[in-house]
Amino acid sequence: MSLLQYTSKEMFSSTELVRKSKNIFDKLNRKEIEKAIILRDGKPNTILLDFEEYEKIMTDYLKLKGKDVGEIPSIESEKKETVKSDKNISKKENIEDKKISSNTKIEDEDFQAALNKIDDLEFFTDSSELKKDKDETLKEFWDKD
Repeated sequence: MSLLQYTSKEMFSSTELVRKSKNIFDKLNRKEIEKAIILRDGKPNTILLDFEEYEKIMTDYLKLKGKDVGEIPSIESEKKETVKSDKNISKKENIEDKKISSNTKIEDEDFQAALNKIDDLEFFTDSSELKKDKDETLKEFWDKD
């Protein structure tokens, strides 16, 4: 590959990049410029490329290097894999929802059984009976001496 060629309209100072980065990225996206060369101290320092352009360059590079392009994962195949995994996740979520609903049935049954046991317990509903029991135990304690 030969050295990258660039024109003056593609060159931007690093200060300008910081101040006007949106403008530079817009030019790249609208294909007004193929690449943006960032200058530092008046010398080329960094290059910004549109990602599709980068993929084309890398594909050509790997072809020249001798690797089969089919072995190279592309963004589109990665997107398809992501969609497939999203579908699997939603299926798992449905399964987990079913498990949760069956667990809540068991929990409801346990809850009802506990309520029934509580109802079976005898409680003093009359507060006067409670006071009498407390008074008697206190009297017994003090009368032992």
